[in-house]
This record gives sequence, structure tokens and C-alpha cells, in this order.
Amino acid sequence: MQREDRMDSALVKHLYTEIDRWPIYDPHTHIRPQHSTARSIADILSYHYYTELVNAAEYQPQEFPLDQPRRFTQVLLQKLHLIRNTVQYDWLMALCETLYGIPRQDWRAENADRIFDRAQGTIDAPDYWQQVVAKGNIKRVFLTNSYDDDLTGVDTRFYTPCLRVDPFMEYALKPAEWDKLSAFAGVDARTVSGFGQALDKAFARFAELKMAYAALSTPPNLQTRPVSDEQAAGVLDKAVAGGNLSEADKALWAAYGINQVADRCRRYQVPFHLMVGVNRSVYEQGVPSGTDLFDGVNSLRGYDYLFNHYPDVRFPTSVLADTSGLELTAAAWIRHNVFPSGHWWYSNQPTDIARELERRLNAVPWTKSIGYYSDAYYLEFVFPKFRMYKFELAKALATRIEVSQIHPNMSPLSVDGALELAHAFLIGNLERVLGLKLAD
Repeated sequence: MQREDRMDSALVKHLYTEIDRWPIYDPHTHIRPQHSTARSIADILSYHYYTELVNAAEYQPQEFPLDQPRRFTQVLLQKLHLIRNTVQYDWLMALCETLYGIPRQDWRAENADRIFDRAQGTIDAPDYWQQVVAKGNIKRVFLTNSYDDDLTGVDTRFYTPCLRVDPFMEYALKPAEWDKLSAFAGVDARTVSGFGQALDKAFARFAELKMAYAALSTPPNLQTRPVSDEQAAGVLDKAVAGGNLSEADKALWAAYGINQVADRCRRYQVPFHLMVGVNRSVYEQGVPSGTDLFDGVNSLRGYDYLFNHYPDVRFPTSVLADTSGLELTAAAWIRHNVFPSGHWWYSNQPTDIARELERRLNAVPWTKSIGYYSDAYYLEFVFPKFRMYKFELAKALATRIEVSQIHPNMSPLSVDGALELAHAFLIGNLERVLGLKLAD
């Protein structure tokens, strides 16, 4: 018998309704604060999930006309029905019903112009941003920022900056970054000393902006280890001189870069958010942002040195592969400074969320799990994604309540107790791990 057959629908609905009353604090997005909402329905439809799913369903050898919003909408709607079974399609339907009043049955190719115009009427309203925030009950979103992003005038009470540190870990391999970082820091960053000064300036700038954390997406099977300044200088000098870096050189610099970032996280007392295990540019025929996959043999063991050497740094951690999910649960089980964070990318769908939720509820101290983040590019996507997670959380807690009443070892879990756990996953642990006061 499947779990859904045993599910108490009334209990799930009650828990979900209570959980959904709480405002959303979204701890990881790619939203641009200067234009955080869509300019047209084409911005919504060009979210890479839709272009990549449609491309996978029926290969599109020509590029999508992303620079022609109405035309792009017409093109995508020709194939959108091919992905109507997916959770991403469900996000789109919920979003458009709630914000634009477009019913699901209207999503047919011949209605493309009518859909475009109906959405545009709402989007063009002067209070559209306020509508999205109010209807989504969104209280705060966390950004993903380059060290030199212009954040002038950004309301940091709603938009919390977070420093993306990938350029520092990949620095020796990226000649285009050398002059850019030097100009930012006002020093010659083509030396290890100058690189360190530039990294210091980036952290100092973001500390003034009240950054929440530093964030890094890492390749599969990264091996962290101690690396001296002299070893790193050898790699950077070789790169600047025009030499070809070996795989060993690249691995050495990656280990050096991640250590340098962790040093600053320790100094500034901010968490280091790790997003582990993405293989970039795997699919040559993919659409933009739809070319990356993960490695099924990825392991967190390569992070042993990092976790052990920086016991005073908090590491919220996300993984991609399902096998890594169990490993992350085990790491959070025994390591005081590792915190499971959200359900990233290919794991951001109900099947994997349900599995990881059950693992974390059963095996990780309840004060440690950061429940969810949207990874959204526009504010419109925040609430339908959180709805999906909140429903899976309500299901998991309803099952736990029922099982606890008859299990020979478990203490009975009440509805109030389940809601306390839910609040910890969605708000309390986020405050605790990031060291921020979120709720009013």
C-alpha cells in the first residue's frame, strides 16, 4: 500500500493551511533587486526549467527568440502541453492563476496572444511588485551577488545580500577575472597577496551590507586540503605567465580558494553555504542554464578537511544526487557545523523532497535543517515553489503524527508539536544558523 493511501487528507490539509499562514523567508534566490519581478509573461516562461524541459521533450535546434517576448511566448506555447505532467508546469499554473487570473484550461497555443496581454495588464500596474509580495506572503528574500554588484539603494530589509564566491575558487583559471578583480580592489590581483587583499575587500564590503552568508557551487568530488601561499602562488604565476594548468594545478588552486573563503567566513562570523556536485556544460545541445547535470558518484568525503579545519564555521549544505542526500543526512547527524539546506535543482520536486524530509526528520537534530529555498529568478516563482514544499512538509508531519500514535518506541506527536517542527524548518533554524532575526 502506498503512503498516499494511508494519508489522512484532513490532517494534511489542516497542517498545510496553518503552515501556509506563515510569511516566506527565502534563503537562496537569483533575484535581481533592481528588477525583481517579470517584465512580461515571457520572463516567466523563459525560466530555464521551461525552455530546457520543452527542448528535452521535442528538440529545438533553433534558439528560442528570447529577445522577442511576444514571439517567444507563441513559440513556447506550441510545445508547453508536452510538459503538463511536470511539477514545473504546476508552478506555472498556480502562479498565473493567482497573479494574473489566467485559468489552467486557457493554456493552449492558440491563446498565446491573449495570455500575453492578460498577464501584461497586471504586470504593468504601478503596484505590481506589492501585489506579488502580498499575494505570495513574501517577507524577505536572500540574493546571490557577485563581489562587484551594484547594490546602491537596495532595501536590505527585504533583499539580503549574499556573496557568491565561485570566482575566487576558479580565479587562477579565469584570465578575464584578473583585471576585473584588480579594478575592484585597487590592487594588482594577479599575485597571491593581491588576490587575498581583493578577497578581503569583497568580504568587508558585504559585511557592511549585512550579508547573510558566502555561497559556492562546487564541482563533483572536490578534494579539500591544506595549501600554502607558496603553492598557490606557483599556480597563479604559471597561469598569469600564459602556461597551461594541469588538472593537479587546478585542483590545488580550488582547494586554496575554498580555504581562503572559509578563512574570511571565520573572520567575519558568517556561514559558508555549499552547493555540492554540479557538472557544468555537459549537454552541448542544451538551452542556456539547461546544460548542467550531476555526478552520481560524488562524495562529501572530499570536504573532510574543510569541515574539520573550520569547526567554528557553519556550513549550510545542498546536494544534487540522491546518494549524496543520505551522505548529507549522515554528515549533519555527526558534524556540529553541517546543516542540510533545502532541496537543490534536480532534487527540487516532490518525490525527492519527501524522501529527504523523512530522512532529516528521522535522523538530524530538529534544530539543524533549513527546510527550503526557491532558487528563483523572479519573485513570482517564490510562493508556488514554497507551496510545493509546505505541502510535502505537511504530508511528512501528518504521517509522523499518525505513526507516533501506534509506534512501540515513539512518543506521540501532537499537531502543535508538528507545527513547532515545521516552524523550525521554515523560520527558526534559518534564524539560528544564519544568526539573523527574521520574524517580527
